[in-house]
Amino acid sequence: MKRLGLVCRERMVEEIKEGYADAKACLFVGFNKLNAFSLNLLRNNLRKINVCILLSKNTMIKKALESIGKDDVDGFLKESTSLVFIYGEDIVKPFKTLVDFSTENEGTLVLKGGYLQEKKLDKNDIVNIAKLPSREVFLGIVVSAIASPLTGFLAALNQIPQRFLWVIEEIKKKKSE
Repeated sequence: MKRLGLVCRERMVEEIKEGYADAKACLFVGFNKLNAFSLNLLRNNLRKINVCILLSKNTMIKKALESIGKDDVDGFLKESTSLVFIYGEDIVKPFKTLVDFSTENEGTLVLKGGYLQEKKLDKNDIVNIAKLPSREVFLGIVVSAIASPLTGFLAALNQIPQRFLWVIEEIKKKKSE
């Protein structure tokens, strides 16, 4: 029979593997001086946008990620580290939430880096992604770009009958004089 601690550690490793496999992005965040109230506030804000934050020992994180082929995580695993798994369609909003929280609470939450669909990210990449427009704004820009030429074309087509009517009106005015 296995010891309870060993079972808990094995379950934690499995949970990290499952979280990484299902997530669109995985970020490493340091939380050395973050108090419990702020951490719970951050967790609640992230939960609303389909993001999970997982606190674990660095050895568990390293063991889990090495077992799935991520051997280059040592740079992220200094001091206390938590994993942030992003599951939703809009990945920019969680990045913005984390960057905003990090700037509001300087020194308590440290963005270390992570992975976005197998691409390794550093802190600067996370900040740059957070500056991008959200999914809704981006879709609005795309729809506007698609609709703009069509609107111009329809306006040009509408001018042909209007010009014809203006010519008829002018002829009617001249004949009535």
